[in-house]
Amino acid sequence: MSVYRGPLAGSASLTINGEAWNVVGELQWQPSGDVNETLKGQSTVEGFQSMPGQGFIQATLRDRRDRKVSDFQGASGLEVIAVLANGKVITVVDGWQVEQINLNTQEGTFELKVESATVTEDTAS
Repeated sequence: MSVYRGPLAGSASLTINGEAWNVVGELQWQPSGDVNETLKGQSTVEGFQSMPGQGFIQATLRDRRDRKVSDFQGASGLEVIAVLANGKVITVVDGWQVEQINLNTQEGTFELKVESATVTEDTAS
């Protein structure tokens, strides 16, 4: 078994509905899938339950003169694709924007969080 010696972290690119956006700060993500929760009774740990869980992608993006950030507030039907330095491709299918969008005018940035029932992780070839 060989150990991968290429880039592991650092740069990331992001598109929203096919349109490129500049990632300025942290890009975080979580895959969708089952979420287990421990079930406890008064006398013992009884087991667990499994429920479906949404995934998300969240990034600090640069505000742009040619796009209204307010168009993202409450948006749905979003396809978000992130390509990470380590070669992973994170895809959000039919996502929806959550939380309030706050703009930082000194840096010209805003944080966007998109959740979905389908957030997948692949490796670019």
